[in-house]
Amino acid sequence: MRKSTFLTAFPLMLVTACGSTGEPGDEEAAPEIAASQEATSVSPDFAARYLDCEEFAGVGLAPFASVAPLVPDGYIVIEAAPGMAIVVAQSADCAEISVNGHLPRPGIFAQLGVGVVPPTGAGDRNFYQIAFATTHPLLAARLRLLGVNARYTPFMSYEITNISGSQADLAISVPRPLGLAFDLDGPITLPDPSTPSNPLTTFNYWHQSASHGNILQENAVTGIRLGEGSGVTLTAVGDDLEAILGSPTLSFPFFSSPELFDEAVVTVQTDAF
Repeated sequence: MRKSTFLTAFPLMLVTACGSTGEPGDEEAAPEIAASQEATSVSPDFAARYLDCEEFAGVGLAPFASVAPLVPDGYIVIEAAPGMAIVVAQSADCAEISVNGHLPRPGIFAQLGVGVVPPTGAGDRNFYQIAFATTHPLLAARLRLLGVNARYTPFMSYEITNISGSQADLAISVPRPLGLAFDLDGPITLPDPSTPSNPLTTFNYWHQSASHGNILQENAVTGIRLGEGSGVTLTAVGDDLEAILGSPTLSFPFFSSPELFDEAVVTVQTDAF
């Protein structure tokens, strides 16, 4: 009886730990978490997998003075130009997302990051993660339990429309976290899936929490093929993000690309340094 009661209550406990933000949608994760055996796991470290994904990634600049306070001691923010820091906005629509092999399903994820010096000297690109959102409830829950600013966001959207040959329009909506909500919109040139892919590339996203120290999300990505998206613009929907950027919009002069990738293996490690 005690075991049955605990397992019945655990999914609600998990969602409570992940949320209580006052934002709509946190409680909607409960039925999906209850359906997964992974909900009974208390091991902090875990792995996720993204398969067969369409992605957009853009790299731009924001005022160093507004970005640096978001990054805790122990990280060095890169000043790419005088008074300016690197920011990245990324989102992907995947044929399958799973966590430790559980709850495989189509899903979307998105994140915002700040360029930092690699804390451990590893990885091709390193970012301090400001926010993460996904339509996959278990992935959001596991990250949130570690203290990552992650949200289960069932109403995210990733759309490619008006396709004519390799030309199309991209529209991405990331409505949570509320204060950091954003849209990505603009014309793109689609990647050619027949071109040779880039070699394995590792993107590290970091976050510091009170309970689990410095958390590393190591994204080892294979099969990346790049398109062109210099016309894509980020629009800050959340007031906090607009204040961080110093503007309601952000362009991506350094890198702006729709992408295809075959697989990303995400290894999440607590107390990484």
